Amino acid sequence: MTAVFATATPARAAERPPVTQAAYLADRLRENPVHITDQLPREIPRSTAPDFARLAKRTGVPTYVLILPMHSGPDAKRLLGEVHDRLGRDGLYVLFEGTDLAEAAAYGVRAPTDAAVTVALYELPYDAGPLRRFERFIDVIAQGGEKATARAEAARDKYQDREPADMYIGPSDRRNQSLLTGTLLSGVPLLIMLLAGYVGRRRRRSGAERRVPRWVVPGVAALTATAIAVTASVVFDETKSSAAKPPTPAELVARVERVAAGLKQDPVYADPESPRVLDSPRLNRLHDRIRDFRRSDGGGPVYVSLVPQPFESEAAGDSGLFAAAVHAKVGEDGIYVVADPDDGTIDVFNHGLRLDSNHLSFGLPDSVTVGDSSGDEADPHLLGKRLDTLMTFLDKTPRTDRPQFEPAPADAPEADENTLPPLFATDFWPGLFTGAVLALLLWGVVAGLTRAFGRLLRWRSPAPE
Repeated sequence: MTAVFATATPARAAERPPVTQAAYLADRLRENPVHITDQLPREIPRSTAPDFARLAKRTGVPTYVLILPMHSGPDAKRLLGEVHDRLGRDGLYVLFEGTDLAEAAAYGVRAPTDAAVTVALYELPYDAGPLRRFERFIDVIAQGGEKATARAEAARDKYQDREPADMYIGPSDRRNQSLLTGTLLSGVPLLIMLLAGYVGRRRRRSGAERRVPRWVVPGVAALTATAIAVTASVVFDETKSSAAKPPTPAELVARVERVAAGLKQDPVYADPESPRVLDSPRLNRLHDRIRDFRRSDGGGPVYVSLVPQPFESEAAGDSGLFAAAVHAKVGEDGIYVVADPDDGTIDVFNHGLRLDSNHLSFGLPDSVTVGDSSGDEADPHLLGKRLDTLMTFLDKTPRTDRPQFEPAPADAPEADENTLPPLFATDFWPGLFTGAVLALLLWGVVAGLTRAFGRLLRWRSPAPE
């Protein structure tokens, strides 16, 4: 009886009508007027929702904010309309796709949404971050129709041919700053001491008396070094490479836990925040193929995750790392398939079945893993057809004597990777050496030119006999 119910569960799950993207998002907004996806923790952690809610209150009208992965659908405005119809509440609806302010619409209220989106797009650089972009959007909404339209036209004219200056620097820029700081910090004081010593020796050779106390030159060099260090700390005061807030450990596992919980109920998990990519016939056929493969000789469970893999996710866009994390949470060996509804890629990972992993890794044709440019609205990227072909490939994959496992994937980047290294680190130390070498070279050039100029003067004005 247990076996019968276990095999029947996927079939029953397939027969349940899937929740549409708009209905799912409307339910989230019914719980909280700001919904932040759990798929972008490295860029927009869900803990920033109160900050968005605080800004949204400044509109003076009910405001609903959706922050979804990139490419939430072919028509952002239509998605907002469908969400509004499902929610049944008038107000200002705002949609972010990743960090981009994709669309805004007003239903039953008056707000210059198009002008506000334009200003937020043109006036701020790409790295401004969604929270600052949303704040600029809210500021324009508060200005009213005429002022907002005029500001949008001015922003379009000013920044149409050029981007605003970036607000953040990257790690390579910080290394350059550290190198420059180290070069100046060692080179300038050393050059002061070398040139002062050279001038002093020449004056003593000419018989002139010392007029400057010995401590003056080292003191000036020390003050110069201090001034350079302080000035560099003030000028190069950046601490972050982006506007992203570091995610919490819970935010880094939220999506994996959600997908794993779904796969325990149904071997095909379709991301509810993304548009549907499998219609009911394709979904039912995929369930049938998975059930048949599980019963086959040498077969086993197959888990399909129809989930986007953005770089801002907990796995930093690594589908192998995502599949390994889901496998650990599900707690059952099997074939784990990661199908990205955004770009259409399909990746397959063997975690514990008696299947030839080399055949899976190198024998799977590109027409399955990558697809081609063909597709239609009913089956974007032809994912349904390609997943069906994948199941046929799994049926024909050679069996092995022992279960095989994927190699352990590389660790994901640190969650606080947007924190810049200290200024007096990394290339600062090579900069100290470079500065010393340049000071010696420049001192040598000055000394050589001085001697050559002195000889020239003596040659043109020889001493009287």
